[in-house]
Amino acid sequence: GSDGLLWGECQGSGKTPYRVTVDTGTRRYQCSCPSRKFPCKHALALLFLWAEDRVDASGEIAGYAQDFADRGRPAAGGPAPPAPAAVREQTPAQQAAAAARAAQRDQRVEDGLAELDRWLADQVAGGLARAAQDPYGWAEPTAARMVDAQAPGVAARLRRLPAVIASGAGWPGRLLDELALLHLLASGYRQRAGLPADLVATVRDHVGFTVPRADVLVGPAVRDHWVVVGFRDLDTETVSTRRVWLRGRVSGRWAQVLFFAAGGAALDTSLVPATVLDADLHFYPGRAGLRAAVGTGHAEPVALTSWRPATDTVATAADAWAAALAADPWQHQIPVVLRGRIDHDGRGWSCTDPAGASVRVHGTELDLWRLYALTAEATARGPLDVVGEWSATGFRPASVMLDGQLVVL
Repeated sequence: GSDGLLWGECQGSGKTPYRVTVDTGTRRYQCSCPSRKFPCKHALALLFLWAEDRVDASGEIAGYAQDFADRGRPAAGGPAPPAPAAVREQTPAQQAAAAARAAQRDQRVEDGLAELDRWLADQVAGGLARAAQDPYGWAEPTAARMVDAQAPGVAARLRRLPAVIASGAGWPGRLLDELALLHLLASGYRQRAGLPADLVATVRDHVGFTVPRADVLVGPAVRDHWVVVGFRDLDTETVSTRRVWLRGRVSGRWAQVLFFAAGGAALDTSLVPATVLDADLHFYPGRAGLRAAVGTGHAEPVALTSWRPATDTVATAADAWAAALAADPWQHQIPVVLRGRIDHDGRGWSCTDPAGASVRVHGTELDLWRLYALTAEATARGPLDVVGEWSATGFRPASVMLDGQLVVL
């Protein structure tokens, strides 16, 4: 342990020990085990050993523990972030140990993804119908193996497959698409030595490698007046995620800021929809070019007034989605501002642009009916600008512009 940070490895049922980290100062926990309980028994065991004064003090923090600690540091307005991992002063022994850990993880991931590729081939050869017999148990052993192989991003994709199987008519085709993307990801990682740097960063991101926030903050800054246009909360049994979308008033650039909370902790609420933030954003590496960290703030956030963003038609949004997938085929959604009207009939919801093209609209019934109620009168005066996420399943609204004001659903 060191300065309230505890870490260690615990041998589980697999051949790879689980890596456990506990930050006693912020009461955060992290473990590479597949348990859906939080904190898991490995984190509790580490805390028990600490309480018994059986954790040795050490000045050399393990790389995975340091990354976890960096992700929990405050954003703009808080203490200055630590020096990036790449340039933090280290002794030769520490540098050698870090290089050895990185090489060891690369090998674990490569071995795990080779197993994944064999499993994928078996599923296609044996037919996908058996997946419907036990959707939740079918891929879970392979997902747990990916956790052992330190490829949590791959494990998460595998654990989303039951929802694909339950998605109605045509699910085998959609499931095959997801399996093909997993194969493409495994192939990309295996051939990473010959890929461009931005594509390597994209592949590593989807595999589950994290870039310390401190490293991102020393990269180039993009200053703008960033409009917070909306957010979406996603929950699992262990971690809550808030995805916040921002758009530059001057540059028109989109940005995505992610916040995480575990163990029932509250999500960060520092980015308030319908406000404008004069700040530097630092973008993470990768081809999508969307995820960012908030750096230096140059003024207090102010309420949004009279914003008229550039808008998309259904055709231009579809073209933007196609270009985004060409750059990063594993991403799930992109932000768009659609100009059109919201309609509802017996078959569902849609958004129709002034040219008459339409796209399926989805979301919670509460949000969609609220949007319909908000826009029913305004639509009579002409099409509206609706902000939301465009994905393979259609358009999900997050907020709407009414008389120059942004109203969040």
